[in-house]
Amino acid sequence: MKRILVTGAGALLGQGILRSLNISVNAYYIITADPDYRAQGHSLGDKAYLIPMANKPEYLDVVEDIIRKEQVDVVFVGTDVELPLFAEHKKRLEKELKVKVIVSSPEVIAIANDKWLTAQFLKEHGFPYPHSALTTDKEGIERLRNSCPYPYIAKPVDGARSKGIKIIENDKDLEEVCSYKNNLVVQEMLGEEEGEYTAGCMVVDGKCKAIVSLKRDLRDGNTYRAYREGDNPYDSTICAIAERLGVEGPANFQYRIKDGKPVVFEINGRFSGTTPLRYMFGFNEVEALLNHIFGEAEMEQPRLRDGAVFRTWSDIFVEPAQLKRLKEEGELEGYRSQYYPFLSK
Repeated sequence: MKRILVTGAGALLGQGILRSLNISVNAYYIITADPDYRAQGHSLGDKAYLIPMANKPEYLDVVEDIIRKEQVDVVFVGTDVELPLFAEHKKRLEKELKVKVIVSSPEVIAIANDKWLTAQFLKEHGFPYPHSALTTDKEGIERLRNSCPYPYIAKPVDGARSKGIKIIENDKDLEEVCSYKNNLVVQEMLGEEEGEYTAGCMVVDGKCKAIVSLKRDLRDGNTYRAYREGDNPYDSTICAIAERLGVEGPANFQYRIKDGKPVVFEINGRFSGTTPLRYMFGFNEVEALLNHIFGEAEMEQPRLRDGAVFRTWSDIFVEPAQLKRLKEEGELEGYRSQYYPFLSK
């Protein structure tokens, strides 16, 4: 049985990967890792580990010890903060530990993690891009004022889930946001008339072999409703961006439509919080990638169904003895929870 390690068991991303593994037709031995013994995703695996935070110097050594001890075949990265570290050490880990690490190159992760670099990459390679300027660039801000009408949107270059966003309505707002030291990028406000999209791509051997684009509604920065209404006319552009960027494996693109073209404003060099939602439309991204890695099936564009997914709360109950043991010992095999779905019938 193939052995899979998923970090970030308490994060939405990590839990989405774990859900996708659990609903696969294939059987995997799943190892979870997270700094918190209360991480929800621990009970979705076969063995749970506590690990340091990614910014701790001992983090990578602990993860490497788990990979060796558990003879891990594939590592899935379940939080954004871990991506640069795994990207930096990917080649060494794969060579020394004979493990497959699912992450793109450091260059791809750097662009994806920075909204200014994302906009510059798109512009430099001839793709539709959001007009942008850093608050520290007076000339760039003036060019933005001359090229785009208000309102603008200011966001942290490394932000996520709509955190730290400011709406710029006029010159006064713009002057204020440029008056103090910050890491904000100011961008044109893309219209919502045609909605907002999230697209999950799977790139193998330099080619975007599969893509699932969903129109979405947001709440607190996360997708809470997703829709598919037939083939997406913008998929070819998103695939071209993914290939030109040099993505390896999964990537997520968020975009809106301007003048009939998709304008990407955020890239995530990983699976996304909508990964388990795509399964409901007919594509288990995680399973498909593992099938490709293990030579069980070629990656190909899936046949999808139309419809809508509405996210709801569900809950799990965990016995205190399990929490106590994982907290004290740092690892626990056979962690189990009682699942309480939204509907009990």
